[in-house]
Amino acid sequence: MQNNVEEELIKRSLGLFHDMKNGIEQEKLVKQARDIFKVIEDSPLEKSISFDDVEDVFRMTSVSLDKALQSISDEEFVIYFKSEVLTTKTYDFFFPVYCFYGFPNGFKLGYSTAIDFDRMPPEIREYFGFLWEHRFTIDTEYHRTKDEYITLKKRTAFVHLIVKANGHFKAIENARSLAEDALHIIRFLYQINLNIIDIRYKIRENKNEGGIEGIAVLPFVGGANFSKFLEEHIPILTDIFTKSNPNEIEKKIRNALRIFGIQKSMSNDQVRFVLLITCLESLLMTASDRDYILWKLAEQAAFFLGGDRRETNEYVRSAYGKRSAFVHGSTSKDGLVTRSDIDSAEELAVGLVWKLIDFMKKGYTSIQKHNNAKSIDEYIEEAKFGKHQEPKEIHKNHTSN
Repeated sequence: MQNNVEEELIKRSLGLFHDMKNGIEQEKLVKQARDIFKVIEDSPLEKSISFDDVEDVFRMTSVSLDKALQSISDEEFVIYFKSEVLTTKTYDFFFPVYCFYGFPNGFKLGYSTAIDFDRMPPEIREYFGFLWEHRFTIDTEYHRTKDEYITLKKRTAFVHLIVKANGHFKAIENARSLAEDALHIIRFLYQINLNIIDIRYKIRENKNEGGIEGIAVLPFVGGANFSKFLEEHIPILTDIFTKSNPNEIEKKIRNALRIFGIQKSMSNDQVRFVLLITCLESLLMTASDRDYILWKLAEQAAFFLGGDRRETNEYVRSAYGKRSAFVHGSTSKDGLVTRSDIDSAEELAVGLVWKLIDFMKKGYTSIQKHNNAKSIDEYIEEAKFGKHQEPKEIHKNHTSN
């Protein structure tokens, strides 16, 4: 099947290449490129190449081959197309985590690994040095000299991750997703927002470099440092993110941390609150709970967390009401989200994650009851009604005369 896909891709791409030589409108070029990409969709190649990569091949043909279109032969184009679309390459990505300092070199963070600035390839160091020199000209408010500014940037935490892809757009897409998971762990543990701002990569096979910069802005003025707390807790969450065959609870924690990290990067409190309630749902609810999610979520949280069950139950019901008021456009004052609501929802989400991790240590692997797996639903039933007792057989006593 793979060979058939590649043959069809080359055939269609040559057709578009010929149209480009004859002159083609931009709109038609994009449409034909989309038709070519449809051949890739639902094939194994979809994991390695994006539409942007395919479109870019045609946009950059003349520039990449350093020739006018009319002087490029079909053979040259096919070799070029194969190298850009059909050849898997290994990308080494480097991301600065600005405002975070002190990560030990080699420390694992999700699929990423912390790396000191001085240990990165010289080309990557040179690129960031040049970038920071330029930024200093417009970012001098908190730094007296350029050397002071650049020295601080060199101290920032960098992470390194490896991605295999055919095109650089797909490589960046996959790398950003993996890097976001790394940041979600820190966002969750430290309750602060950290952004991916600059990305730089180097391709092992051809030594080419690339990346993007200025994706976001610095989230705050200040800094956070690596600590004993992170040293102890990051490996627990990293194991959950990188496990090849996670159980149901691990999948839910992974998803919840992503939602939690996303809300941390938001500025609108209403949106943050909706995401936090969604985070709670993702931890304890399953597809079968959809029809009665409000009372089930409140009950699950109350009995699972313990403590003041009535208080937890009432809070979740109130929080869900505010969530629904915002989603459905209510302007009622009762539906307004306060900073206290955000703090309480975050505290509840964090508590549920660590409670679930503690329960996994006791052998629990799922939320719903199924097969012989220990489930949270079963635990909550026991908390409400006591342990299940098998019915005792009733024996009649017979006496003899």
